[in-house]
Amino acid sequence: MTVSELSTYLDRLESTSSRNELVKTLAELYLKSSPVEIQPLTYLIQGRLVPFFEPVEIGLGEKLVIAAIAQAFATPADEVAKLFGRLGDLGLVAAKLSAHGSSAELPVTEMHARLLEIAGAAGAGSVEKKRSLFAALLKQVDPNSAKHLVRIALGRLRLGIGDPTVLDALSFARTGDRSLRPVLEGAYNRASDLGLIAKTFWSGGEDDVNALKVTVGRPIRSQLAERLPNPEAVIKKLGLVAVQPKYDGIRVQIHKNGSVVRVFSRNLEDYTVMFSELTTAARGLKDETLILDGEAIAYSKELEEYLPFQLTASRRRQHGIEQAALELPLVAFVFDILYRNGRDLTELPYEERLALVDEVIAGSTVLLPAPIIKTDSVEVLTKTLLDSISQGLEGVVVKRPESKYQAGARNFNWVKLKRHTSGELNDTVDLVLLGYYFGKGKRAEFGVGALLAGVYDAENDRFATITKLGTGLSDAEWRQIRERADKLQVEQRPARVDSILVPDVWLKPEVVVEVMADEITPSPRHTAGKVGDEPGFALRFPRVVSFRGADKGPEDATTVKEIAQLFRQQRERKQPA
Repeated sequence: MTVSELSTYLDRLESTSSRNELVKTLAELYLKSSPVEIQPLTYLIQGRLVPFFEPVEIGLGEKLVIAAIAQAFATPADEVAKLFGRLGDLGLVAAKLSAHGSSAELPVTEMHARLLEIAGAAGAGSVEKKRSLFAALLKQVDPNSAKHLVRIALGRLRLGIGDPTVLDALSFARTGDRSLRPVLEGAYNRASDLGLIAKTFWSGGEDDVNALKVTVGRPIRSQLAERLPNPEAVIKKLGLVAVQPKYDGIRVQIHKNGSVVRVFSRNLEDYTVMFSELTTAARGLKDETLILDGEAIAYSKELEEYLPFQLTASRRRQHGIEQAALELPLVAFVFDILYRNGRDLTELPYEERLALVDEVIAGSTVLLPAPIIKTDSVEVLTKTLLDSISQGLEGVVVKRPESKYQAGARNFNWVKLKRHTSGELNDTVDLVLLGYYFGKGKRAEFGVGALLAGVYDAENDRFATITKLGTGLSDAEWRQIRERADKLQVEQRPARVDSILVPDVWLKPEVVVEVMADEITPSPRHTAGKVGDEPGFALRFPRVVSFRGADKGPEDATTVKEIAQLFRQQRERKQPA
């Protein structure tokens, strides 16, 4: 496949507002791909060169791309910059300046390899090398390909393709329907590498995909917890439970392979260097290979005090890492072990895995076992919940002692109980920003007056609206929202956004915020949970609590299914005894 052919498909994917069309178009693209091409192709349509957990970035910022465009098309850099100012998209700038560019048929695999070469340029002279290599690449493609090449380099492809859409398209390409999605998704939950899934599926079919195993160095998709409203409901549904504190930190998965240690976040980011004390502590463990699951949190040992989430999140940085580690040291409370010395442990009962955690991390002062009690008593669970809250924690997580680790699953094997608020909605929810409305009055200076926010419809891989947000942010945070939003603007409603409302500006679904509200109400204006003529759900008196981009991607937001469950729980509480 040539870069020109790929670019034609990228145009089609970008212009569609229908998720079904996204799936069909992507399936058509896959049908034209060979097993050698399909892996790099899958990364490229995500705006990547490698899987998300590999810390490989092309390393081309706007200024460097402007310089490369100027070099490629013999145009002064200030003229390129002026054109960028008018068009607002460096991809369009490249297309315009290369109007009489090359018609050479560059293979997609070669483009991918050369972008990897650019990403790998480091050390003295690396900036000039990156610029020259990218300029040479631009000169070898046609104008439309130059547009998409620039967008890929800057991480600004506007396709709106989520992981489930890719999995659906792979199944659709082979079977004409989505029937193989569960098989592909199961493998993805174990491997977290869509390119690998695609290549394996194309080369060996369903059996080879099923044969993909848990591997140290490739993060496993995190198991997630369901919600229940109170201790009574938990004991009634689950009976005997293992109870652990719910830390308001950053979920981490620690992989050890000999002296090589990597730390991954829930949304597959590599935190190995940033969370250096966790890396060092894991390297000192005696086992040769390990995968541990836990929660990193800034913790003051002197005060015996957990620090707020925003302080933990501030450890995500590229510079000043050593100083930050001194000022805000992290510990990780380990609550699960998934792999040890060549053995996949995910099939073991939870209480057996937990016993191994104590053995593996014994003696560490940084990797700590999450404390646990077992009970089938409402009174004991209530006391434990209140004790956790009094320590400044979010609440507790309860788990079935006999349950296996189900990668990527959210079910009642794990249930979270959090502190109640004065309102009817007894938990916070995580929402994705989908658009914004221009400000009036004082907010006119911020450029943003209200935010359109939604939840994730996991069954259909789309985002459905649930509220407008206008409170809970400081002036500085409104400005921050505008700054971040400017980078996520898209001209039309993204294909994966389901909305009746039309904001002044649509946003690529990416920013996650934690929101508190008084209650969930029926609403004909919002699409979350809306079926036919039945109303959807809305939030009453919502306010922003915090930004959650440090640990959650858009698909990690609260789901439509969770909102429906919270609504039922809320209704049950209102009914007279």
